[in-house]
Amino acid sequence: MRIAEALSKKPFAVVGHRGSKGTAPENTLRGLDHAIKAGADIAEFDVQATKDGLLVASHDPEIVTDTGERVDIRSVTYEELKEFRVSGERIPTIEEIIEAARDRIALFLEVKNPEDAEAVINLVEGLGARDYVAVISFHREAAAAAAEKGLWAGIVYFRPPGAIIDAKRLGCRLVLPRYPLATKKAIAFAHRLGLKVVAWTVNDAGVMKELAARGVDAIATDYPELGARVRDELSGKR
Repeated sequence: MRIAEALSKKPFAVVGHRGSKGTAPENTLRGLDHAIKAGADIAEFDVQATKDGLLVASHDPEIVTDTGERVDIRSVTYEELKEFRVSGERIPTIEEIIEAARDRIALFLEVKNPEDAEAVINLVEGLGARDYVAVISFHREAAAAAAEKGLWAGIVYFRPPGAIIDAKRLGCRLVLPRYPLATKKAIAFAHRLGLKVVAWTVNDAGVMKELAARGVDAIATDYPELGARVRDELSGKR
């Protein structure tokens, strides 16, 4: 699914946070599959890089393996990393995530370290995935680098002010506020500037309905099945 199509879903698009964090191991291929089966429109994954520069899906640079070892992803090669398991799953590469999502679901890739932005951009472009992958980040320089290449890009933030104006100035097409910041006024302002608004992370049906009433474009949730149920209920499909 293309990003543009996904973010046009009404009353809102459902974003599976870290794949499907509440119901499957986060940042895994299993989580991606669960998000798709649950009815999510977009799945979000975090990006780290190994010592030899391979991009992998992990929220933190350090993982705790199923055998209790602490492993710094950025200090080991991918050949070393792929031998470890977390919640029974290996750490997937971002390339695997992109390919597994192709023609099935759109993706948000969150750049956790700005120095990885160029590699993420090159991978998305090299795989011909720019239509269904957006690059997002708390780091404005990472989002700006993706926007400069013409990719869908967005700024993630959890405190005001300035992110909406900065996103427009940097050429981004998305803003991703923590949900209390997604007020009716802020959403309307972003829309006037031509920006889509993605609120995170919402695991309550009532809050989802309130955000939909405010006009948000997408809602990220740990439970995409809940998001899909609320989305379908509001659209009259249930």
